[in-house]
Amino acid sequence: MRFFLAAWLCHLAAASLTITISPSSLLPHPHSLPATTHATLTTSDRVLTASLTRSSTLVFSDIPSSGPNSYLLDIRSGEWVFAPYRVDVAADGTVLGIWETFRGNPWDNRGAEKYVVDIAGKAQGDIVIEAKVVGRRGFYEERAKFSPMSLVKNPMILLAIVALGFTLGMPKLMENSAFPQLPFPTMAVDPEMRAEFEQHSRSSPITGATSNAMAGGGFDLAGWMAGTSSGPTADADAARGEATGRDTGAARRRG
Repeated sequence: MRFFLAAWLCHLAAASLTITISPSSLLPHPHSLPATTHATLTTSDRVLTASLTRSSTLVFSDIPSSGPNSYLLDIRSGEWVFAPYRVDVAADGTVLGIWETFRGNPWDNRGAEKYVVDIAGKAQGDIVIEAKVVGRRGFYEERAKFSPMSLVKNPMILLAIVALGFTLGMPKLMENSAFPQLPFPTMAVDPEMRAEFEQHSRSSPITGATSNAMAGGGFDLAGWMAGTSSGPTADADAARGEATGRDTGAARRRG
């Protein structure tokens, strides 16, 4: 009899915790959550589990009161991520407080407060808190869609369009230009300077080779490499020597 009385008193002392999942901007339809969604209360020596109900709630009907303890409340779902909570329970099973917690941080680092026991010591009923949806898991990366605007934003396409516009538009602009074409005056050249320039042009090896090629006397590369024919500048060198000899003779006669 005493055993059943003690068990009944422990059951009365045990707290009932209900987590509700309300509609939000991230999860507008909580009833669309899969049936495998569940919540766990984890401590060093035990794990309590509560399944999702039709009313989008997770209910822990009784939390054992073996001693003061702290639980980690996790809501696990296939596609959705929920914020974890810290649940502190007294030795008699009374829930002392519920706070948000952060993974990877010290256990004493508590976040926003969700529930704290009444200091006046009033009778504790069912504790109801609201779950916080953090986001949705993304298992696949969405491929970028093709857009014609992406071609316009490409710098190479813009350069090609500008170059094409200049190529097609500049002739039209020049034809329709209102500015008259101004005649450019020709520069007068000194006759002595012109004669000296023509003389140097005739004695240049490049001019001689060009004249020889235009006259039909092609250069025999194979014969020149074999030593049986003269080089491409032989005629030009000979012409230069003749011109130099004539100039020297004329200078001697003047002297």
